Amino acid sequence: MLPAFLRWSLSAILLLLAATPAAAAPLMDGFEGGRIPPQVWSPCRRPEGRFFIDGMLARSGRYSAGMALLPTPDLPPEVEAVNTEHRRSGCIDSDRDMDFMAGSDQRAELWLRETEPKGTDLWYGFSFRIDAPPAPEADARRLLVGQWKQAGQYSPFLGQRFRNRKFYLTVEQDGPARLQQCRVLVAWEDGYDFSDFPPHHSFLHDGFDAAGARLPPDYTTDCATGLSIDRKAPLPSPYGAWVDMVIHVKVDAQPDDLIEVWANGRKIVTVRGRLGYRDSGRQYFKIGPYRDPADTPVVAHLDNFGLGHSFEEVDPRRFDQ
Repeated sequence: MLPAFLRWSLSAILLLLAATPAAAAPLMDGFEGGRIPPQVWSPCRRPEGRFFIDGMLARSGRYSAGMALLPTPDLPPEVEAVNTEHRRSGCIDSDRDMDFMAGSDQRAELWLRETEPKGTDLWYGFSFRIDAPPAPEADARRLLVGQWKQAGQYSPFLGQRFRNRKFYLTVEQDGPARLQQCRVLVAWEDGYDFSDFPPHHSFLHDGFDAAGARLPPDYTTDCATGLSIDRKAPLPSPYGAWVDMVIHVKVDAQPDDLIEVWANGRKIVTVRGRLGYRDSGRQYFKIGPYRDPADTPVVAHLDNFGLGHSFEEVDPRRFDQ
């Protein structure tokens, strides 16, 4: 018979273990089944896009997933749509099931079906690349390939953005009036044109006044509040080359929020401080080209995706072992 104090200690430990939810198993997808699994991804199907499996271009293994805008005839055929119950539609952008209204933008995005409560501590890993013909002149139009978002009509709290084929990262937080959004530049590729962020590395890019009228962008004030940004290295270019990304996010509009980014095994940036939006809903991830209208094709490839609880679980380079 155990002494009473040991029985009490063991009972307390067992109660604590029972009350602590087990961490979900890591989610891994290298598309080696030769398909885009519908239980994992929800394609945002639009006339200008195509989703396909590529057996000729993979970071590891045999296959990668392709997402093309204005697809050319040389690309693999469209992945057949799967008639299955959608827990989350690829073109729904709100917890209230507000249908995305097609506008002038172009998109071919894969949305991760699983959403998480905002503030969840998560690690994402994936390999991606972009293939597109060089523009004949400077192209400052918006292009994103990879977004971490919170439900509601908000910009991504972390976005993988491109300007003139240069890779850069932005984070977002509530603006001073909370009805505005503050965008902050935190990492960039060598040669990036900073003219989007004059004279600071942040600006108020969207929002509404008290009467509900949309406000124009304001580039005059440094709107970033309470952020510590430790930039370690430049971003590599994913144009015509695979880049292995690892992203650590814990974002809940709180002072202890954290984003960490690695590329090709190298630490790029650490951002600490209040991130995201106080009044938003659950967080989610989507990847694929999303851009202002253009008449040239662009193709993004995705491989070695992982969602887990540590760097080691999701690092795409683990497939090189």
